[in-house]
Amino acid sequence: MPIEASALLRHPPVLPAGGQHLRYAERQSCDVDEHATHISAWRQEYDQLSCGRFEGAVRELWIDGPRLQLFHEHTGQQTSQQCLPWRGSVWFGVPDGHSLAPVHFSGRLQPADRTRLVMSARADDGFVLRTPRNFGIYGVVVDEEWLGRRMEQLGLRSPPIGQGTMVHVAELAPHLHVALCQTIESLLGLGASGESEHGWGRAALQALLDQLLGLLAGATQGDVHGAPLQASRRRLAAVMAARALVTHPLNHAMTVEDLCLQLHITPRTLRNHFRSVMGESPVEFLRAVRLNACRRRLRRQQTACTVQEVAAQWGFFHMGRFSQEYKAMFGELPSETLRQARIAH
Repeated sequence: MPIEASALLRHPPVLPAGGQHLRYAERQSCDVDEHATHISAWRQEYDQLSCGRFEGAVRELWIDGPRLQLFHEHTGQQTSQQCLPWRGSVWFGVPDGHSLAPVHFSGRLQPADRTRLVMSARADDGFVLRTPRNFGIYGVVVDEEWLGRRMEQLGLRSPPIGQGTMVHVAELAPHLHVALCQTIESLLGLGASGESEHGWGRAALQALLDQLLGLLAGATQGDVHGAPLQASRRRLAAVMAARALVTHPLNHAMTVEDLCLQLHITPRTLRNHFRSVMGESPVEFLRAVRLNACRRRLRRQQTACTVQEVAAQWGFFHMGRFSQEYKAMFGELPSETLRQARIAH
């Protein structure tokens, strides 16, 4: 499996069968781990990287006929995201433009002057995002075979996914970015209103879908950049391997030097890889990853483990400092997380 897919994501999600022609849902969350489950049929794992209470929201529309999923996702804090959409699909991501901070996509920092983008990837390959605060993104996920057939029927060129590179990024002209965002918003609005159940609503739905495909075809044929290239793939592989190592509780004493020995690279190289892929040092990122691992364990608490035992599993032995860092990151004490989890169970 390509490097973008985590070891935790070895079994790709499958598109739900049957169901209604249209399904619309809105979901909100105050926890990054819960938020990662709110995009239906995806297999994902998110880490919160910036301090503060997390707020996330997803508006999602499923259209079963053409096997198509549309959504708008908002995350209030910086996140690291490992994403694997449903099997056989193609994903297109369009940042909504409200955040001007750059995004890292599958190991490459997008230039600060390229804020209007369409990113795309085959679902079977997966992809990785590192997002800034208050980040919003529109997602279009469509069955790859249906997409090819429909593009041919409409006389459009298919997007260049799976043609030599794992993922693609294309810069959008301002008018094209606005048109894409407004078209997806119109489709989401149609789903939210329930008006697609009427004849005129179904006609509007089809017209909007064809308009969306036409815009995507135009958007992905222009200034296309294949990513990641060989060098950025190596950097991303090293960063994801380091993350996988430190999230294992048996590796709580592992230092950056130990990681370098395991990965057969120098400390300087590892630091450069993290700066390039994540925009921060390995110490900062991996500490946040360990705090997120503790939170997942506390939220899924089903045994009599204590906060101290969970903290120790990931190398936090000074409880006062751990509680302080945990509260700064997530906006609540670890004991509060554990108490809420026990009430929920």
